[in-house]
Amino acid sequence: MSKKTYLEQMQAISADNLFDGFLGYGLFAEKIPPFLTSETFLNFVKTANPKIFENTDKGYIQYENIRNINIPRLLALPEPMAYRNQCKCLSENWDELIAHFEKYTSHHQYKISRIHIRKIKDSKIIFVMGEYDEPYELEIINEKKHLFEMSHKDFVEDDYPEPELLIGKQYLVKADVSNCFPSIYTHAISWALVGKPYSKTHKTGNWFNDIDLFTRNLKSQETHGILIGPHTSNLISEIVLVVIDDELIKKGYQFIRNIDDYTCFAETNEVAEKFLIDLASALKNFNLSLNHKKTEVLKLPLASTDNWVRKLNNYNSIQDKEYLDLNDVRSYIDSAIELMQKNKDNSAILNYAIKVISKKNLTPNALSYYLKTIHHLILIYPYLLHLIDENIFKPLAVAKSEIEKIARNIFKMGIEKNISEAISYALYLAIRYDFKLTDSLFESVKESKDCVLLLLAFLHDKKHFKRPALKPYKDLAEYLKTDDFDEYWLFIYEVLAKDKLTKYWKKMKESKVSFVKDGFGS
Repeated sequence: MSKKTYLEQMQAISADNLFDGFLGYGLFAEKIPPFLTSETFLNFVKTANPKIFENTDKGYIQYENIRNINIPRLLALPEPMAYRNQCKCLSENWDELIAHFEKYTSHHQYKISRIHIRKIKDSKIIFVMGEYDEPYELEIINEKKHLFEMSHKDFVEDDYPEPELLIGKQYLVKADVSNCFPSIYTHAISWALVGKPYSKTHKTGNWFNDIDLFTRNLKSQETHGILIGPHTSNLISEIVLVVIDDELIKKGYQFIRNIDDYTCFAETNEVAEKFLIDLASALKNFNLSLNHKKTEVLKLPLASTDNWVRKLNNYNSIQDKEYLDLNDVRSYIDSAIELMQKNKDNSAILNYAIKVISKKNLTPNALSYYLKTIHHLILIYPYLLHLIDENIFKPLAVAKSEIEKIARNIFKMGIEKNISEAISYALYLAIRYDFKLTDSLFESVKESKDCVLLLLAFLHDKKHFKRPALKPYKDLAEYLKTDDFDEYWLFIYEVLAKDKLTKYWKKMKESKVSFVKDGFGS
């Protein structure tokens, strides 16, 4: 299959694909416990009277996601109607945006931006009985419905220019944009699309101003920063960053970019230093700046960035094994931890090791050891929480009793260290695997100011207790409805009855729209 360019991958998305992918499958960030969906909201939007889609500014829900450096990243859940309006604006102007990406990427010799919106393909191997009752492998490739994944790598369609770019180079430059998404000035969207002089003399009534407006409307008309989490933000950032890429390419630099992380391949130290100067200058044109703490110039040769993968698999030849015993698992996890500590606590190493093991069959002793080790690690590294169900419990068919034991300790750790995300994941597991976590949950979470946590607590108690136990949640939702609706819209909407809601919220409730996945918590 031929490799698709950046532009070709954009062109493969129709305006309708863009709207459906963003609104139906891009409202909630991947790192939030996976109990939320906007599919029924998408269906409602497509049939509802357009007059209810108010063009007003809204606030958003904040969710603290723990990173591998144990500092939270603030993810956002935008108010859904404001998000609908942004998605609609982007889809209606998709032809103009495609022309923008064509202007700034079509003449490049390779794909600079490595992670961007695209039709994402999901492949799986199934076994089919052949002519002589011999099973053979058949690869099935399906397109996913969402358009963006942080960790996505489409190995079929992506080229990998790094080996070619390294030839003749002596230095490697690592740099990233300081606080990228929260620093993007919304007016800079227009600057990137039509140029700063033109946008400053055409401030109203134009398509590029509409994109600016509907992006501001997700943040109560704030011009400083775009939200981290909703998939539209990745398109907005690309609008700006491809212009910066093109300026640097025209100066002869050879580099790649992962979201806001730059890697430049330079012949001399002088070229490497000049790249940093020119990158800082290009960023400044859009009110952005370099993160100097993460900027470095390295002397080549260096082992490739994936060297730890080879080291890990060379230490432990488990890739070709279908069944792993105790020694296999112990050795593999020990090696992963050792490599992680030698690579600046690179969380990707442990993530990778967990995903490798999830595809194997473990002997009883190996499984017992592995679960105890994961139990130990997850209390030290809470950033592993988002892996635990999809990559451990489900593929390894872990017993409910073991899941409950781990969830209870995650809950305890979250309470003691005041980590809302840990409490949320413990509640997610309790609801999903149908066990009661505690009797006094509301008192533990009522002061949290975490909308996702409050909703999970409500769903937990709704599953295990009678109606009177839910009254404190309903009273809290009524209280928050008055002054803090946008910041708690998800909790308020899911908890209150339709007669307690107004405007489009009431119409959504009447149409049985829910942002909780069907069957979760029932």
